[in-house]
Amino acid sequence: MTVGETTAPLGAVGPDEVEEDLRRNVGRGVVWAAVGNIVMRIAGICVTAVVARILSPDEFGVFAIALAVFVVVTSLAELGMASAVARSVIEPEDIAGTVSSISILVSFGLATLMAVFAGPLAGVLGMPDAEGPLRVMSICLALTGLFAVPGAQLVRDFRQDRILWGMLAGFVPANVVLIVLAQMGQGALAFSWSRVVGQVVTGLVFVACLDRRYRPEWRPELVGPLMRFGLPLALANLINWTLLNADYLVLGRLLTAEQVGIYMIAFNVAGWSTAVLGSVLNGVVLPAFGRVGDDRERLVQTLVSATRLVALVALPIAACSVAMAPNLVHTVFGEKWADAAPVLSVLAVYGACFAFTLLYVNVLVAIGATTQLLLVQVAWVTVLVPAMIWGTTVGGLVGAAWAHIAVVLLVSLPAYLWAMRSRLGRLPATLGLTLVRPAMAAGAAGGAAWLCGSWIADPARGLVTGGLAAVGVYLVAARSMIEQDLPEVTRFMRKLIPGRSTTTAVSAPEQSLRVGIVLEGLALGGCPINAIDLARTLRARGHHIVIIAVDDEVSVSVLPYAEAAGFSVIRIPATGGLFRRARHLRRQVRRHDLDVLHVFAAWLGRGAVLACGPGRHRAAVVHNWLMNNEFPVTVRTSLVVGTGGLHQEALDRHGPRSYLLEPPVDLTRDRPDADAAVAFRREHGLAADDLALVLVGRVDALPRAQELHGVDKLPGIMLAMDALVERDDPRLRLVVVGDGSGMARVRQRAGEVNRSLGRPAVVLTGSLADPHPAYAAADIGLAMGGSALRVMAHATPLIVLGEAGFSRLCSAESVEQFTADGYYGRRAPERPVVEFLAHLDALADFHTRRRLGEWGLGFVSDRYGLEAGADHLEAIYRESLAHGDSWLVRLGDVGYLAARDLLGRVGRRVTLSSGAPS
Repeated sequence: MTVGETTAPLGAVGPDEVEEDLRRNVGRGVVWAAVGNIVMRIAGICVTAVVARILSPDEFGVFAIALAVFVVVTSLAELGMASAVARSVIEPEDIAGTVSSISILVSFGLATLMAVFAGPLAGVLGMPDAEGPLRVMSICLALTGLFAVPGAQLVRDFRQDRILWGMLAGFVPANVVLIVLAQMGQGALAFSWSRVVGQVVTGLVFVACLDRRYRPEWRPELVGPLMRFGLPLALANLINWTLLNADYLVLGRLLTAEQVGIYMIAFNVAGWSTAVLGSVLNGVVLPAFGRVGDDRERLVQTLVSATRLVALVALPIAACSVAMAPNLVHTVFGEKWADAAPVLSVLAVYGACFAFTLLYVNVLVAIGATTQLLLVQVAWVTVLVPAMIWGTTVGGLVGAAWAHIAVVLLVSLPAYLWAMRSRLGRLPATLGLTLVRPAMAAGAAGGAAWLCGSWIADPARGLVTGGLAAVGVYLVAARSMIEQDLPEVTRFMRKLIPGRSTTTAVSAPEQSLRVGIVLEGLALGGCPINAIDLARTLRARGHHIVIIAVDDEVSVSVLPYAEAAGFSVIRIPATGGLFRRARHLRRQVRRHDLDVLHVFAAWLGRGAVLACGPGRHRAAVVHNWLMNNEFPVTVRTSLVVGTGGLHQEALDRHGPRSYLLEPPVDLTRDRPDADAAVAFRREHGLAADDLALVLVGRVDALPRAQELHGVDKLPGIMLAMDALVERDDPRLRLVVVGDGSGMARVRQRAGEVNRSLGRPAVVLTGSLADPHPAYAAADIGLAMGGSALRVMAHATPLIVLGEAGFSRLCSAESVEQFTADGYYGRRAPERPVVEFLAHLDALADFHTRRRLGEWGLGFVSDRYGLEAGADHLEAIYRESLAHGDSWLVRLGDVGYLAARDLLGRVGRRVTLSSGAPS
């Protein structure tokens, strides 16, 4: 970083997901980021050249130490949480206030400590004169937290134009202060005060440029998820900035202030390539990677293309810096800085290598691999510090520069490749081969620059002539890459983020949708899991998805599952009637500019219709995966049901806007897993020869069970325990995985069964955040509803349970009943236990179980795949939007539903006042 350069508040990096037309913004972001960096870099070089002729190298060295401490401490100023504001999977409205509060508290606390301990810290670093500059820089530290969220908002929106204006607005007064104070003899303090002025002006311009501002607030439920995301990133940033400044901290102890100042000039010039690429990578490439974070193949393709882009820029800058180092230093900074030239010749190579590490940092952040990033940074700094000490001791400043190159080539770059491979799989050989042609062109350009500089005695003329020769040679040598490769990179990056139509009716398949998926509560269960799985799949296709849930108290929450899928759940109050519920939903519809509001509960349907209309055309979709049909809305609202029988009834009673979508199965997660099965059986005391009957699901007593699921699972569990007592086979074990209001009765009966049999025949595990190992461990699955499909997805034979002692083996002969009526039964057999035991006897043979399990896996794969479900849901959304009912018709529907709700409430009050049972 050049001494005259101002920076945006740290933490303002991350992906975008908010702009109306993301393709246009990516292109605009690339241009503004590149232009902004070039303008600021050139301006910073000019200011540095002026100040370098006023101040001495030792004054530069004092400020270098103060700046090193500042940037290391500032990496913790907002604990990495501002990046969460800019991530595409999290909406700023949900977290910006809490992030702002945390950032301000942390940065003000760190600033206080830095100001109080400035003297001792400067003494430890071997530079006592740095005490004053450190105290002034603590003001900048406090400002970092104050402006963290505004900076992140601009980066999220690809507003590099506004960022550039803010930087320019701060640059001018900051450097006026710098030059004036330098001429007044303030030395290193001139740098510090210029930073304060620049950061204040830049931050205020950022705030003024925002379309929406967020006040600090405190939502305790967000602190944990934010910490889990931000702390690894903050620690990685800490190590990253320690890496960037470890040389100054080491040199401050081993060398004089004058030598540190010389090293600072050389390092700044060597970092030109990184500075040119930095904002492009942070502000544009990172969001592009974040957009394809669920698609490994596209991520790898993006990585190869981005590596080529970095090579095309970084390698020629490095080659020319090596070739023209003496002329460059003499011309720009003056004769007294001549000792910086040999250091620059080495550090220029490091600058090019560091540009690639910056790219890979962005990749790891975009795919959420902050832990791996932290490990790489720890390894880097662990090796760098002793290498710097050894290099400085042996070779002085040049030795320190060679230590940098050795560590980045032998440790850092291989470690980053390892970290990416751990998440992306095997990286293609083209990742390395893509560097060959840019390196050859850069070498030719550097050779031309060296020849011209050597032949011309005057440093300034040699610099200009060599630079022009290098540009000419590089354009010729890299012509094919510039004409073919660079446009290919640009086109590919623009394809990464699909645009969004601004029309009211969405019909073209390439247009992305903005969808709000509404859960009826926070309880972990099959329906919310399916909804989140569908949401995740739709988001991977480029759609903007937000998850909304009715806030209620539950024993086992779906929030961790949603968080693991990358969603921050927006909660709306559970209390209040239709109009209050509709008001909360409409607020989210407007805030996120939703096209579709999809509610996964029939009782939320009226509120969804009221929230969507009238006004700009939006579609409400009502989803009912219960075992009974409900028709809470008008026939003009799309209604989705889960079985063939219910679909036929819905077509007869609701009309043509009735759709069938059977509960999908995520076949990448729900699949046979021998290792998980062994671990689960060992953990819960299941022997290898035990025949494990496994039932997974939420267990609620009536009427709560029918409210949540439309099914009552208690009779099936009781039936299975009665069968264990009847058969008394020591090999039979029943495992119940789940929780709910009905578990008290299950625990009581399980205790009775275990005491009666004298062994732990029934195992109760409670609810599991990931029930996949339980399914994998089952020899026979007992299930109903969506859980039945997950049993079959694990290649496990299935006995479907239901009401009044119903049980039936699911096979090719019986599956037609379940596809029509759902994986549930209401027929009451004469002898339920005998019928259940007959199904167990039919599955006694291992080969029979294996054959039936393989059939079930094939059946589920063909019919219930998650991708097929997402295809069908996309079609439902687009067809619902394409209907395009008039404003007057939608207003009539809203009035009808409101009147219907009002009459219903009046009727209930009349009934209660008359004393009749409600």
